Amino acid sequence: MAKLAPSQIEQLHSIGAYLRQVRQEQGLSLDSIANQIFIRPVLLQALENGNDAELPEPVFVQGFIRRYADALGLDGQALSSEFAVTPVDVLPTPELLEQADTNGVVKPETRHSIRVLEKAETASPVSTLPKQNPLLWIAGLGALVVIIGLGIWAIAGRNPDPSTVNRPTEESPEDNANLLPDTEAEEALEEAPNVALEAPVVVEVSLSDRSWLSVTADGETVFEGTSEAGFEETWTAEDTLVLTAGNAGGVEVSINGNEAVPVGQTGDVRTLTITPEMDADDVEGPS
Repeated sequence: MAKLAPSQIEQLHSIGAYLRQVRQEQGLSLDSIANQIFIRPVLLQALENGNDAELPEPVFVQGFIRRYADALGLDGQALSSEFAVTPVDVLPTPELLEQADTNGVVKPETRHSIRVLEKAETASPVSTLPKQNPLLWIAGLGALVVIIGLGIWAIAGRNPDPSTVNRPTEESPEDNANLLPDTEAEEALEEAPNVALEAPVVVEVSLSDRSWLSVTADGETVFEGTSEAGFEETWTAEDTLVLTAGNAGGVEVSINGNEAVPVGQTGDVRTLTITPEMDADDVEGPS
């Protein structure tokens, strides 16, 4: 029987439910999958239900997830990596530290075993700065004042009076034609930030719940994995962008600057093929 940490059990429940949802969407039975990947149906059922008491050690559970996902046409390597074989270490509680009498220095790799390497000695802080001669401080301050003055003089000499910038003059009318009117300059600055985002297809994705995502832009996979609520990202494409969401109800998309809309219902697996002509109305599928 597997001895899983609470974090592993939570991951197992989430991944198992997702695999069951995809299998049911494809109309496959548990026995057919078991025969295909040579894993007993009772183990696959325990995996889908997150029943760790009936599963082997975590390293074997990770292998089951990879083979199961590959049989469903998913990325087994990416999905199995979402299940941690070794649980994340938890820092010792203050009570454990107090019981271990760790008034000293502990190496990071042995902090969970509370092994004291050496006692820390209490010492009053000693200043390591050398004593400075007051005359040196005065001389340094005087040099700083001179440098600042030279800098101000240089700037004032290079820059003309601001009131004369972009002002037409009667002496050189041919130069006035090259001056950009203030209103046109302001409009150019306002439009400049939007140039970087221009593309035939611009898709903004935000997650309100945990979901597995796959994004392919113009035939190239640019993202694939499971992300948590709060995840936000923008992708662009020249021709076509394909988005697949494992939990469509937790995913919202904004296409080409339109209002964000949900991809589908909670627990649904949905794939969108997004083109330059597509808008928010095309995202809404059957309820």
